Amino acid sequence: MTSIAPVPDSTTAVAPRPSPMASPTPQAAAKPNRLPALDGFRFVAAILVVCFHLSAMWFLWDKSPADVLPREYVRITSYGWLGVQLFFMISGFVICMSSWGRSVAQYFTSRVVRLYPAYWCGVIITSAVTLYLGGATSSPTKWDRLVNLTMLQEPMGVTYVDSVYWTLWVELRFYLLFAIVVWMGTTYRRVMAFCVIWTTAGILSLAADAKPLQYVLIPNASPFFVAGIAFYLMYKYKPNVFLWGIIGFSFVLAEHNVIERHRIVEHDIRRHLAEWPTHFAVAVFFLIMAGLALGWFNRLDFRWFTSLGALTYPIYLLHCEIGWTVIIHYRNRVSPGVLVASMTASALVLAWLVHHLVEKRVGPRLNKTLRNALATLPRT
Repeated sequence: MTSIAPVPDSTTAVAPRPSPMASPTPQAAAKPNRLPALDGFRFVAAILVVCFHLSAMWFLWDKSPADVLPREYVRITSYGWLGVQLFFMISGFVICMSSWGRSVAQYFTSRVVRLYPAYWCGVIITSAVTLYLGGATSSPTKWDRLVNLTMLQEPMGVTYVDSVYWTLWVELRFYLLFAIVVWMGTTYRRVMAFCVIWTTAGILSLAADAKPLQYVLIPNASPFFVAGIAFYLMYKYKPNVFLWGIIGFSFVLAEHNVIERHRIVEHDIRRHLAEWPTHFAVAVFFLIMAGLALGWFNRLDFRWFTSLGALTYPIYLLHCEIGWTVIIHYRNRVSPGVLVASMTASALVLAWLVHHLVEKRVGPRLNKTLRNALATLPRT
C-alpha cells in the first residue's frame, strides 16, 4: 500500500561547523530560525495521504468508492498517495538542515528520539484496535508485533502491524546513507558530492540489475531525497548552476520513477488513473520546494503551521490500519461520509495526544538517557 513517512527532525536551522572545505559562504541575509511554511507543507502532504487511504481503497466499501462517496472527491483523493513523494523531498531538506554541524552520536540520538517513542505507541494502539475489531488487511502474530517494535520488520520478512510502515524502512535507509556525510563532517562540497555519487550509483545499480545495491541505494526514491538536499543547500547558501543541475536531473528521474508507484497504486485501488495529474503533481512539488529554497514563503510565519507539522508523524502512524478496521466494521451501520470524516478527525485527535503525551514527555527523557549512555562508552 502507499503511504507517507513524515518523520524528519525539527525544521530548526543549525549553524554549520567551520571547515576549510565549506564553500561557498552562507548568504549574508538573515535566515529565519524556523520554516513554518515547511511544517505547513508537511501537514498538507500527510492529509493528502490520509484522504487517499480513507476514501480511495476499493476494499473499504466492497464496491467502488465513487459509488458511496462524492465522485469528484474520490477522483481527487485517488492521487493523495503522491504526498509520499512530497514528503521524501521535505525529508531530504530537513535531515540535511537538522544534521548540519552534528556529530554521528548526535545524529544517531536525534533519529532514535524522533522515530521510536511515537512509533512504539502507534504499534501498540494499532495492535489493540485491530485485535479487538479484527484487522482490515493483515493478521500479524504476537511475535510479528514484537518484531514490528524494532522497525525492521521488512528486512526480516515479518508481517506489518500497519502496511503503511514500509516508508519508514525507506527513510531509515536514507538516514544510514546520509550518516556517511555526517561521519565525514557536513560541508557544502561533501553534501553536493553525496548527491551526485548517490544518484550515479543508483542509476548504475539499475543498469547492472544489481538487486542488493538497489535495495541499499533505493534508486526509485533517491531523486526526491537528493532534490530536497539540493534545495536546502540552495536555501542555506544561494542558487548556482551546479545545484540547479542536480535538481534538474533529479526532476527528470523523479518524473520517470513515479510511474512505477503510479502503477502500484492502480493495482491497489483496482482502477485506472490518468498519468498526467501524477506528473503535474511532481512538478508542483518541485516548484514548492524551489519556493522554500528561494524564500517565497518566508512571510508565512504562522506558529500554528509548526503545531500542525508536529502532528504529521503521529497521524501517519495512526490513521491507516485503524481507519480501515473501523470503517469496515461499521460500514453497514454508519454512512460512508460520516465514517470518513470521523476517522480523519479521530486520527487528528490521536495524533495530538501522542505528540503531547508521548513525544513531548518521553522524547526528552530518551534523549538524555542516550546522550548519557554514549558519553560513558569506552573510546577504544
